[in-house]
Amino acid sequence: MSIKYSEILERMKRIANLKNDSQVAKAVGITPQALSNYKKRAKIPSDLILKFAGIYDVSVDWLLTGEGKSEAPSKIAAEAVAPYGKEPSPQAIAQLSPDELIYVGKLLRIMRGCDKSTVSVLKWSIDAFLRATEDEEAKEEKKEV
Repeated sequence: MSIKYSEILERMKRIANLKNDSQVAKAVGITPQALSNYKKRAKIPSDLILKFAGIYDVSVDWLLTGEGKSEAPSKIAAEAVAPYGKEPSPQAIAQLSPDELIYVGKLLRIMRGCDKSTVSVLKWSIDAFLRATEDEEAKEEKKEV
């Protein structure tokens, strides 16, 4: 999937009724120069996209792709990277790629539309995958030492 950051900025301006990139930068709490640098490198930190989505209650999917509905529950991806009931760290959010943000949003949409037993099974499965991944990483670290 190819992300066009100039299109993301245009969607941000359109949905929030902002006139220029400088106003977008101010909306997410960075300097216009920082946004200009991100734009030149064609890389916008995912935490800025999440922050914008949370502030303006906009779908991350829509911001990234322009597809689907623009409105969405706020903080959709931020909730997914937080331990249950805790706020996510900015570092955890920033580590998500645009593709990961899309799938986090899709997973949350599925989970929010299911009954409690299905959600419990999904959570258990995700936790099991996470534990298995962490176990493999720990084994690899022991081998290196």
